[in-house]
This record gives sequence, structure tokens and C-alpha cells, in this order.
Amino acid sequence: MKVPPHKILAPIHQTKTFPSDLIPADVLQGMTESKRLLASKNAEYLRLIQQRAEAERVYNIAVAEKTMRLRSDGESISLVDKLVKGDKYVAQCKLNLEIAIGIEKACAESMKDIRSDIDSSRSLLSWLKAEMQSQ
Repeated sequence: MKVPPHKILAPIHQTKTFPSDLIPADVLQGMTESKRLLASKNAEYLRLIQQRAEAERVYNIAVAEKTMRLRSDGESISLVDKLVKGDKYVAQCKLNLEIAIGIEKACAESMKDIRSDIDSSRSLLSWLKAEMQSQ
């Protein structure tokens, strides 16, 4: 059930009454959960950085090995780069690297969202404190 914004905000801003459904303890509990989730995401982010670094290492080694093999076989220098990128193993390594980078970025964005949620909760607590003191 969607409540129009004017019905949510009107009692707070016009009558200065404390909304009964906003309880500071609930906000604090939500902040605690968000902080726990952020700590978990930090650990996950470190693990993802290691996975990305490993995927990058494997890709760079695959490119170097294939390049050296083609160059030693006497392939034209202008074709080596295209042949390396077209190799199935090198392409799979590149795909794994791109996936690892994407997952790492998604985790970083998730951490930003959690931080934003914690900041919003802090603001809400400050507002609730001011409302309770004004009553």
C-alpha cells in the first residue's frame, strides 16, 4: 500500500508531533545491522581484490606466453596481437578478469549504499532526538 508523501510529511512538519512508528531503538538496531553488514562486505571486498589480482596475473601470463610462442614461431609482428587475443585460453582468461573486475565494482557500490544507509540513520536519529526534545 503506497501512502502519498503529503500524508507522511504533513503531520511531522505541520503539527510537530512525534511519529509513533519511528522508534530510536529500531533505528539503532538497523544501524548495528548495517555496520555488521559493512564489516562483512569489507572482508568480501578484500577477497574480491585478491581474486581480481589473480585473474589479472593469469591473463598477463597467458598473453606473454602466447606472444612469445607466436614470435618464436616467426609470426608477423603485426598479426601477433590479434592472434593472441583470438586464442581461446587467452580469451577465457580475459573474460575471467573482466568478470572479477565487475564483481569487485559491484561490491564497492554495495559498500557505498550501506554507508549511505548508515549516514541516513544517523541523520534520522539526530532528527528524532530534536523532535523528542521539542516535545
